[in-house]
Amino acid sequence: MSDDLIGNEFLNRPDDPELAFLHFERSFRKPLDQQLGELQEQNRDGYWDSYNHFMQTYINGVLATVTALELPILSYWINNPAAANDEKNFKQIKFDIDGAITIIKVRHSQILRKASVHLESSTRDRIRELINKIKLTIEGVSVPMARKEALMNKLNAFAAEVDRDRTKFEAFGALMIEAAGVAGKVEQKLRPIRKWIDSIAGLLHEANATENAVMRLTGPAKRLESPPKQIAAPVDGPWKTPSNSSDLDDEIPF
Repeated sequence: MSDDLIGNEFLNRPDDPELAFLHFERSFRKPLDQQLGELQEQNRDGYWDSYNHFMQTYINGVLATVTALELPILSYWINNPAAANDEKNFKQIKFDIDGAITIIKVRHSQILRKASVHLESSTRDRIRELINKIKLTIEGVSVPMARKEALMNKLNAFAAEVDRDRTKFEAFGALMIEAAGVAGKVEQKLRPIRKWIDSIAGLLHEANATENAVMRLTGPAKRLESPPKQIAAPVDGPWKTPSNSSDLDDEIPF
């Protein structure tokens, strides 16, 4: 889930605490990355004092956001402020924040995939043509201005979704509901709209069916069989923070 997609999802669903966390964490991370980059370039005296100050500011902001949103993440650091303020733990805390971000991004990427569909360019073009036909018909019909504007707003919102990498079904559902309400007022003049909306629904259904078929064919690989019981499991101890944890990529390849 890219940063742009996070921003768009947060604007659409500002009440979602996990999306809010991703949005605010990004606002804290951006100045941190810039400050640390400048610090490395300058290589001036007092490097670690400056580094720890920047990290502490970032960590405080993230933990305060988690507390305000009441999210069940990073609970150890929130419940142990002394440990969260210990400079020796800064790398581990940032590593844990990255882990929480990854989990949230993966979860929301899966939710978005189920509630949306990717459209091929040819399908997009056909849907845009139908949208333009609907617009022209609406503009030529005499209906109360408030109803006309409401329908045009839903139509424009759906058109914007069609231009995205994944088109949400929710936007099309809102268009259908609004169109049904307006069509009831002037059924005869707006009758063609029903046919075009049905055509759009068919195109979305076809794209979704194709995508689901591909997902079934390229599903997850079979799990490897567990090793024979007589082979002892390796004893490596607990996982530790990787040395390059600060360079973890925030992007999820979906």
